[in-house]
Amino acid sequence: MRIIMVKYISILLLGIWIAGCAGSKSSKKEVQEPGFTPNREKALEHFINGSLYDQKNDYASAILEYQDALRYDRDPAIYYAISRDYSLLRKHSLATQSARQSIVIEPKNIKYRENLAEIFLNAAEFDSATAAYESIIRLDSSNYSAWSNTARLYQLKTPLKALEIYKKIIDRFGPSWEVLVQVAELYRMTGKLDDAINALKGALDIEPGNVDLRKVLAGLYMTTSKSDSALAIYIDIVETLPTDVESRASLAHLYLIRQDYENAAKQLEFVLKGDVLSIELQLRFGQIFLASLQTDSAVAPYALKLFDQIQKKYPDDWRPYWFLGVVNAIMKSDSVAVWNLRKVTELDRKNSNAWVYLASIYFDGRKYTEAIEILEEAQRYVTDEPRLFLILGIAYQRLGELEKAAITLERAFQIDPQNIDVLSALALVYDDLKRYNESDSLYEKALRLHPENHLLLNNYAYSLSVRNLQIDRALKMAEEAVRQQPQNPSYLDTMGWVYFQIGDYKQAEEFIKQAIDKGEASAVVHEHLGDVYYMLNDITKAMEYWQKALNLDPKNESLKDKIKRGSL
Repeated sequence: MRIIMVKYISILLLGIWIAGCAGSKSSKKEVQEPGFTPNREKALEHFINGSLYDQKNDYASAILEYQDALRYDRDPAIYYAISRDYSLLRKHSLATQSARQSIVIEPKNIKYRENLAEIFLNAAEFDSATAAYESIIRLDSSNYSAWSNTARLYQLKTPLKALEIYKKIIDRFGPSWEVLVQVAELYRMTGKLDDAINALKGALDIEPGNVDLRKVLAGLYMTTSKSDSALAIYIDIVETLPTDVESRASLAHLYLIRQDYENAAKQLEFVLKGDVLSIELQLRFGQIFLASLQTDSAVAPYALKLFDQIQKKYPDDWRPYWFLGVVNAIMKSDSVAVWNLRKVTELDRKNSNAWVYLASIYFDGRKYTEAIEILEEAQRYVTDEPRLFLILGIAYQRLGELEKAAITLERAFQIDPQNIDVLSALALVYDDLKRYNESDSLYEKALRLHPENHLLLNNYAYSLSVRNLQIDRALKMAEEAVRQQPQNPSYLDTMGWVYFQIGDYKQAEEFIKQAIDKGEASAVVHEHLGDVYYMLNDITKAMEYWQKALNLDPKNESLKDKIKRGSL
């Protein structure tokens, strides 16, 4: 297909050459050097050779032939051909130079200016492309393509300017449904939903049978609480297209929002009855329902009924079990979720998502041993899924098995060395193992990839502060982490501990107390506050918080010694 296309381009270039040679010289600027005598026959020979190389996709050789053609003639069609080949070779700067030269010679040639705009687009130089299209409009205000491209480019960065241009297009060329759709989207982006609705209604007046437009309009009606109008559209769509599961699911959800459970159930029954829809469409309907479950728990019984019925009809298909597992997990019915996800792993041993989700249920319930058993089993079937090794490594870390955690997370790192969660978890384990050179190296690598990640900033800041290293840098990192998540107790504790190392114990007290006030503070946080009070010479409070820390971590021998000594 590409070769055929290039052949047509070559024919087009040859046509441009011939037209250029035959055309009037009044539209061109003379660019031949004094004493230079054009030899159009030799130039045409090289030009044809270049077009033949273009047909073979040998753009570098084509350019050499075109450059030889320039030795005999400075025709703008040659520069045009060179610019197109440089653009295909992604040498955008050279393409731009040649394209500009064709315009210098023939400034009123719209095709040459369109070529320059396309080169700018290929180079992602959108401002320059916009300027190029605007220059075309100044030369030819009837050029619809230039107007349209200009509007779309402004749409990327300046929606109000784009809206202004689309209005000019409508005034000049009349309304079209494509333009009105863009206008509607711009109104939606700028929060003018009623104007967006009116624009879409105008588009539908032109294109009344466009179902996608009607769906978008119905969605806007729902956003603006005009549920009656949305309902009318969806009812009409499903009556005309009864197997349109997206519209039927939206209709069912709309009924649920209106607490019209009887009609919502009817939509569900249609999907389930007989063989009206394939299993793929039934599952698609369920997925749309499932998306609503996050914000509307009333959807849950309908979603469960749907997937349960599908599972009964297709007992050997893993997908309905998967969705039943997800719905039950969302509804906190963990035992039922586990049963269904287990079924998925039996029917599809290599389903990494099922293994991950199944292990996550145990992990989130702090059943780390059970999670490890699941993940170790999963490794017999799935060997290259970093999430499995990530969760397994963190589970080992939570159980204090740091060497196993390191080995497991290193495997995750080998599979996905850019994964921010893997980098962070492995650095943390290296830190716990006091393998500081390795942890620091990982933190530095991770921060180069994700310089504003609050978890990395906090963890590295804490690691440095514990070792009393780079305290000024640690303070800046901790401040940024707290700025992003001001309610995170771990981040507040880190901030306090950095201040402790600086010697600003009042600031340290303020932040660590905030961390404890958030609730569920760890033994370490309580111990930190005890250390702060000790440095503030409040031994009573120091002993109080050390004891609270020991109650939370009764096996902490160093803490026991601290309490026994009554000092740091």
